[in-house]
Amino acid sequence: MLAENLFISKTTTLFNNALASLETLHIAFCFDDNYAMPAGIAMSSVIVNNPNKNLVFHLFANNVSNEKIERFNQLTKENTSIICYEISNEFSINPNTLVLHVSASTCLRFVVPQILNKVTSRVLYLDCDVLCINSLDELVSTDLTNKFSAVVPDIGKTQEKQCAACDIPYGEYFNAGMIYINTDMWVENNLTEKAFNMINSGKVYKFADQDVLNILMQGKTVFLPKRFNTITSLTVGGNEDNLIEADTAIIHYVTGNKPWYQLYITQLYQHYIATSPWANDKLLLANENAPSTTRRYAKLLASQHKYLAAIKYYVLYLMHKTTKKR
Repeated sequence: MLAENLFISKTTTLFNNALASLETLHIAFCFDDNYAMPAGIAMSSVIVNNPNKNLVFHLFANNVSNEKIERFNQLTKENTSIICYEISNEFSINPNTLVLHVSASTCLRFVVPQILNKVTSRVLYLDCDVLCINSLDELVSTDLTNKFSAVVPDIGKTQEKQCAACDIPYGEYFNAGMIYINTDMWVENNLTEKAFNMINSGKVYKFADQDVLNILMQGKTVFLPKRFNTITSLTVGGNEDNLIEADTAIIHYVTGNKPWYQLYITQLYQHYIATSPWANDKLLLANENAPSTTRRYAKLLASQHKYLAAIKYYVLYLMHKTTKKR
């Protein structure tokens, strides 16, 4: 068995507030310095839409600056608590399996149930690139008896490729951006150690930790409707989240086109930024690893004879490219 304090160098309670009349929901986020702000926006959206719960946020922070950690103190509410777990230098992941710009920090979710089993038998893990726009009551009332977790199946295109790759029946490959976890069953089956053994074995998994979790929890998950993990891919100025269903609880912004970049920000995401402690932060133009997205969009506009708009986005592409080189 792995050590109980696995990879944790320091634990700090930022604040601890609770109302005696409310049930408690434990929620975990894992992130590095680049994703601290998106994590905060996601947390703020949960707080806004779940006033009937005591919310305990567990932040697994990998090399996050003290300044950014301090910002989370501004999320204090009478029903909200935040505990920060600083990750030690002993945490490492086989770099060969971190393809598709997957960060090592995303594999921290392997640690979450092992650590938090001391305080709760249920924890909701969320990626940082999500928004909560409705109550989570129905999600967290899911019966996890004899189940590792409650999850949402991934989109069809991903099912077609990953079910075969992971030897999973079609339709049962889930997206790991939202996982409601039974920590008791997780620990009883030693999934943390098994997950790290798999990810560091030398085998390359296309979706890294997501593939590993699908393989380990196969046949022991509850599948939920897509409204609890609505996968959304943004285009430049597209506002695709305007198309989601009214009962959606969680929007998950996949691909590198994230809504906290100027080129992809949507009215909905802007609303949640504006109501958060990050309202006055200057947003980056786009993902520094993908300036070509802007160029492709400029070409598309030109092909549609929208020349002024095409010029605008090509100039933005050049600005972004020039900034990246500095």
